Order: sequence, then structure tokens, then C-alpha cells
Amino acid sequence: MECSQKIIAIMGPSGAGKTTLGSNLHSRNNIVIPKHTTTRNKRDDDIDGFYRYLTHEEYQKNFSAGCFLISSGDGPIISKEYGNFYGVFLDDCLTSWKKSNTILLFTSYKDILSLASLRNLYEVMILNLTFMNIAEGVKKRIENDKNRNHLLKDIESRIFWALKDDKDYRELVNLYSNGTIYTDVCNIEETYSEACKILKLERR
Repeated sequence: MECSQKIIAIMGPSGAGKTTLGSNLHSRNNIVIPKHTTTRNKRDDDIDGFYRYLTHEEYQKNFSAGCFLISSGDGPIISKEYGNFYGVFLDDCLTSWKKSNTILLFTSYKDILSLASLRNLYEVMILNLTFMNIAEGVKKRIENDKNRNHLLKDIESRIFWALKDDKDYRELVNLYSNGTIYTDVCNIEETYSEACKILKLERR
């Protein structure tokens, strides 16, 4: 079945370059990024208009109403005690598909099965951005992030969860993703070029 509505999903650990690649794919191709939704607090370096910020109660209400195309979080229950949650409303995707037949989503490894199941309805391309050495890669990228003042405990937490997610989801990601790019051995243009090959996009 040929689908007219396409989804490109980028996933990977902190600092792997998802936002940078996504910005390039958006600006250099006819690809639209729908608004994403989260329960976390706004950060100083968040792109204006990218996130819809909800309380956990609001997020739960929308989740129960079936508003999300994809949704995942830090725990089994949508509650503040289980951490933050992220998702994309179906209506936001439908609005974006009116502008382009291809949309770009920033996702988590936790979304891999949900994204794979969407292939029954849409053309879904999943791209994994990661590091050859995850612990070293995450640490280096975060330490070089001048937009945030990361505490040591924050860096250690990011590394812990990056390693855990890689261990827990590596087999599924290898099974369902269209390809993997190791951004610690590629510069920005090399990452973009390789992504275009994997996603079967014309390089612009």
C-alpha cells in the first residue's frame, strides 16, 4: 500500500544532534515539523513555538481522549512522580500534512514500537542518531553545550539513561529503524548527507 502521508522520526541519546539534523532537513527540504507536547518546564534554549507545555493532569486528559499520535515518558503512569512525558498530537500532524506530505518528529527509543505500528497507516522512516561510544559522546556534547549550565549530577544522569535506553531498545531499534548514523565520527554535513541517503531524500 502506497501512503501519501509520510513520517520521518529521529531518535537517539542526548547530544547526538537530533535538533541540528532536523533543522537541516526542515530548511533544505519540503518537510514540516509539527508542534510537540511535553510536561517538562520550558528551557531557555527551547525553540519558540516548538513545544506545547502541559501539566501532567492536562497531558493525562489528552492521552485518555486519544489525542496523541505517539506518546512516551519516564514511567508507567502519567504523573509528576514518574518524571516527564513527551508526545505529538494527531491534530498537529494533520495540520502539518496540509503543508507537506512529509512531517518530521523528534522521538524517543521508547516510541519505536508505536512508530513501527504506524507503518500500517503511513510511510514511516525511522532514523537512529547515536554515538560509537555513548558515554563519552553524551558527556562531550553536554559539556560543550554553552546554552546550559549542566551540573555534574545532570551529566551523570544523562549518561546513565542513554546507556540504559541503548541496552533496553537496541534490538528493537536495529529491527525497525531504517538506519543508524554515528554522529561522533561525522560532521554536520556528513550527517545530513548520510541521512538523505537513508531517508531517500534528494540532497539539497
